[in-house]
Amino acid sequence: MRSLQLLQSNKVGDDPVAVLWHYIRGQMVNWVDGKSGAVHWESTSHRGVQWLDKVKFPRKQKRYIFSPLFDIRYDRAFEEVIRACADLAREGRTWISEPLIRGLIRLHHMGFAHSYEAWHNNQLVGGGFGIQLGCMISCDSLFHRMDNASKAAYGQTLVHLQNCGFKVVDTNGVASHSVNYGEEWLPSWQFQSLIFDCLKETPSLIDSRPCQPLPWEIKLMIPALRVSRKVIRTLPPKSAPKSASDSKLPAAKTADVAYTPTESP
Repeated sequence: MRSLQLLQSNKVGDDPVAVLWHYIRGQMVNWVDGKSGAVHWESTSHRGVQWLDKVKFPRKQKRYIFSPLFDIRYDRAFEEVIRACADLAREGRTWISEPLIRGLIRLHHMGFAHSYEAWHNNQLVGGGFGIQLGCMISCDSLFHRMDNASKAAYGQTLVHLQNCGFKVVDTNGVASHSVNYGEEWLPSWQFQSLIFDCLKETPSLIDSRPCQPLPWEIKLMIPALRVSRKVIRTLPPKSAPKSASDSKLPAAKTADVAYTPTESP
């Protein structure tokens, strides 16, 4: 029964296995009306990715990315990171709903959800979070409380991921702002095939948290998912969006602009 519910529902809930299943399906959370309010899981025609062997840092940004002001850590403050990304004070809206937060926190405890963190003077000043699917990991949102903190967290994490044996980052869309180091669009069928390939490898973000095996419910459903993706692949292809805004995706990452939290961190 639970397996059928996972297959059929696009509701964003707090079941960690359901959240993980939607990521494996290549889906992402977006607003139902595409602008704000209620959210659901949806599929898109294309997905943004960052190949880790194609990372290119602009020369002028390297001093910010590798600034000695920041200490980059992983999985030290996951809940604080995700709640900072969901803070309504940033844009007045968020696709990171409370049920999704609860599900992601549980996925973090299960070893699938990770945070990438920039610290300054022992204070969390920026970072992001994502889900690991074998040698693929996502970067779903970034926040900052100090100029260039998210650039440092994301940029240094890309280097760290490559050194750890990861192959690709799911960036949701292709960013149009400065936090874009070589992202490109993939058709959804190709992105789904990439997920299946990446699940065969098991690198770890940090040694103390090894890559975990998939829950048995998901292992049970993957053969059916493979069949459905073969059918989708026979449909006429759609052209890639010119930008993340054209794709109607929520902003995957937020550039370093002036930001003052409404409360002290």
